[in-house]
Amino acid sequence: MKKLLGFKRMAFLIMMTLAIFAGGCSLNKIEEPNDTVDDTQNPFEKNKPQSTVLGSIGHGFINRQLDVNGRVLPLEYNGDELKIEYAVRASGTAKNVGFFIFVDGKAQPYKLDESDSPYQYMHLLELKDDDKETPFTFVFTPVTGKQGDTLQLSIASLYNPSFIPDMKTTSSYGGYQTTLEAGRPLIFKQDAESVDFAPYAQQGGLNHVQLSTEPMTQELLDKHSIVESVDMDKLDKNVYGGLYMDGAMRQDHFQIQKSGTLHVTFKLFGHPGMRYRTTFYMNHRALAAEDGVSFETELTKGNIAVIDADIDLEKLEDFSTFYVVSVPINANDFPDDVVVLMKTPSLLLYR
Repeated sequence: MKKLLGFKRMAFLIMMTLAIFAGGCSLNKIEEPNDTVDDTQNPFEKNKPQSTVLGSIGHGFINRQLDVNGRVLPLEYNGDELKIEYAVRASGTAKNVGFFIFVDGKAQPYKLDESDSPYQYMHLLELKDDDKETPFTFVFTPVTGKQGDTLQLSIASLYNPSFIPDMKTTSSYGGYQTTLEAGRPLIFKQDAESVDFAPYAQQGGLNHVQLSTEPMTQELLDKHSIVESVDMDKLDKNVYGGLYMDGAMRQDHFQIQKSGTLHVTFKLFGHPGMRYRTTFYMNHRALAAEDGVSFETELTKGNIAVIDADIDLEKLEDFSTFYVVSVPINANDFPDDVVVLMKTPSLLLYR
C-alpha cells in the first residue's frame, strides 16, 4: 500500500492542477495494468518508459464562492439534502470513473443529479468526450454533523472501477483503481437529518469486527521496505498499511472457497496522533457490520492499529473486487504534513 504522508511531489502536482482545472484533483497519467506493477509505489512515480499512457483525469468543485482574500469558502449544510455542483474531465480509458464521498471520514451514500437516482456509496460514470468538462451534482443528506460543526468533506475518484481481472489474460489490477481526492470544509448550520442508510450498504458483509493494537515488529518494517527502507524514524511522519487474508499479506488476487468464512485483517501504522476512519468495500459497495460502516482508529508510537473481521464466502460472487479505504479525520492537527486518504490496491477474490 502506498504511503499516506510525505509525498511532497504529489502535493505539488495537485496544486499545479488546481491552477489548471478549477477546484480539484491532480491530472494523473494512467498506465495499462500488468502483472508486474509494484502497487506499493506512489502512483505519480509510476512513469516507466515501457508503460502505456491510457488517459488522464481531473475533477473538482464548480461555482465556488471566494472570500475577500480569494480563498475558497466552506460548503454549508442548511437542512434537507445537500447539493454539490461538481465536474470531471478525462481522456482515453480514464473516462470510466467512480466517486466516493466521505464526511468526517465516514462513508457517505449519495445520489447523482436526478431525484429518482438511488442512494449508493459509489456511482460509476461513463464519460463520452475526451478532455471535456462534464458537470453533475452530488445530492445527499450527511451521515453525521451537528449544528456548529465544521467537518471535512472528501470526494475521491476511482479510476476504471469497471475493470476486473479474469485470471486468464490478467491477474492484476495494475495501475487501475487508484484514487484522486478533493476536499472542502463543510459547516453545519443545523443538525444533519436522521436517515437510515443501512439499506445502501452490503448488510452482514462484515462479522466479528474487532479493533485492537499490537506492537511494531522488525518483520513488518522489512515487508514495507520495498521502494525505500522503512525504520522507526520513518514512522514519525509517514503512514503505512496492508491488507491480510487468512493471516498473510495479499495483493492482486486470492482464491477463496465456496462456503465458510474468510478472515481479513487491515493494519495501519506510523505517524503518532493521526486518526482515521476505515471502510471496507466489496464490488464498490461499503460492507456493513453491527457497529456501522466506518471504523475509527488512532495511531500511537511503536504500535500497529489492527481491524479484524470475517466475511461470509457464500455471499460473494465468483469474481469480486475487495479493497479498504482509510480517511484521515484530524489532518488539521498536522498542517506541515501532506495528508490524503489512502486505499489498498484492489484485490481480486475468485473461485
